[in-house]
Amino acid sequence: MRRRYARAVGEVLSPLHSRDALADRTAPASAGSQPDGDRLLAQLARMLHEAGTPAQRIEGLVSACADRLGVSVSIFSLPTWINISVEDRRPGSDGIQRTMNFRVDPGAPKLALLEETHRVADRFISGELDAAGALTELERVRAERWKPNLAAASIGYALFSCGAARFLGGGAAEMVASIPVGLAVGLAIGFARGRRERELLSEFGGSMIAAVMAAFIVVLFARLGWTISLPIVSLAGLVTLLPGLALATAMSELSTRNLASGSARLIGAATTLVVLGMGVAIGERAVQALGLVTPEVLRPVSRGAAVLDLGTAFAIAAIAVGLAIAFHARPRRFAIVLVSCIVGWGAAQVARLAAGDEFAPFFAALFIGIVGSIYARLRRRPTLAIVLPGLALLLPGSIGFRGVQGLLASDTVGGLSTAVAALTAAAAIAAGLLVANALLPSPRHV
Repeated sequence: MRRRYARAVGEVLSPLHSRDALADRTAPASAGSQPDGDRLLAQLARMLHEAGTPAQRIEGLVSACADRLGVSVSIFSLPTWINISVEDRRPGSDGIQRTMNFRVDPGAPKLALLEETHRVADRFISGELDAAGALTELERVRAERWKPNLAAASIGYALFSCGAARFLGGGAAEMVASIPVGLAVGLAIGFARGRRERELLSEFGGSMIAAVMAAFIVVLFARLGWTISLPIVSLAGLVTLLPGLALATAMSELSTRNLASGSARLIGAATTLVVLGMGVAIGERAVQALGLVTPEVLRPVSRGAAVLDLGTAFAIAAIAVGLAIAFHARPRRFAIVLVSCIVGWGAAQVARLAAGDEFAPFFAALFIGIVGSIYARLRRRPTLAIVLPGLALLLPGSIGFRGVQGLLASDTVGGLSTAVAALTAAAAIAAGLLVANALLPSPRHV
C-alpha cells in the first residue's frame, strides 16, 4: 500500500520538477488528449520566452494566435514561470477553462529562434497552417534551432569586448587588451554550461576571471611600454555579462503594466549587477595581494565618448559580429545586425548632440523602435530583430555596474547616484520604445 501511494505521488509531482514538461495539467488526461490549439499556444509562449521576448509581446502574439483558434486566452508570464488559461468561446463548446503551467529559465535574446518562431506564428495567423501543422513546425524549429559552438561563442565574446572598450573610453591599446579578457570569459561561461551548479556561478566566476585576467594583461602591456586603463579593460571583458537589456526590458514591462514580470526581471538584473561587482572586487583584491597592481590603478577613469573615426568604425563592426554570435543569429543575418548597430550608434550620437546626455536614450530608442517597426512591416520579420542589437550600444548595464562598484568601494553617494542614472537610462529607453510602438505599431506584436 505504501509503495503504491509513493508511486502515485511521484507520478503526480514529476511534471512539476521537470524543466522540459510542456504543461502541468490539472486533469488526469494525457498529453495526446490535449487539443492541438492548446499545445500550440503553450509551445509558442515557451519558444518566444526562450528567445528573450518581453511579457507584453508574448501576450500579444499568443493572443493573436488564440483569436485565430476562436478561443480566449489569459497569459501570466514571469521570467521563470508561464501560466496560460484557455477558454473555448465557439458555439457549442463546453465553456470549461483549461489551464497550463510550466517552468522556464530566464530567456536571453536568440534572434534565429525568434525569427523562425515568428514566421511560423505569422503563417498560422494568416491561415497558411492549421494548429497541428503549426505545432509540428514549432517543434521542428525548436529541435533544429541554431546556436554557436564553444569556439564561436568565445570569439563572439572577445569581439564584443574589443568593440565595447572603445565605447567605454578606451583607445587602440585597450581594444587589443580586451580581446584575451573577453575570450577567457567566453571560455569560462562555455565550460560552465551543462551543469546547473556551475551555471549559477558563471557570472560570479566570469567577472572574477575578467578582473584577474585584465590585471595580468595590463602588467604585460606595461612591460612592453604601453600604458592602458585597467578599469576599462576589466569592464570591457565582462560587458557581455552585464544585464543592460534586462534592465531595459524590465522597465518596458513595468511601463506596460506587467508588474510581476517587470519587478522580477528588475530584481534579477540588480542581483546580477551585485554578483558581478562582488566577483570583480574579489578579483581586484587578489591581484593587489599578489602585488600586480596598486589601488590607484584600479580607480575608474572618465574619458570622452567615442567619435566617428577608423577605430570607432572597427569597434561597431566588432560589436555587431560579437552581438550576432551572442544573440544566436544565423550567419546570413549578420548584415542586419550590423545595420542595426550602425543605426543605434548613429541615433545615440545625434540624440546626444540635439537633446543632451539626459534625453539621448529616449530619442535614440524612439528612432530605433520606428526603424524596427518599418523593417517588420516591409520584411514581415519581428521588430526585435532590429531593436535588440541597436539597443545594446546604449549600454545602460555598464552605468549600473559602475554604481555597484562605487557602493562596494564605500562611495555610497556616488554609487547610488550612478545606479539611479542607470535606472533612468533604462526607463528612457523603455519610454522611447513605447512611443515608437504607439506611433507605428508592429504588425505582429513582436
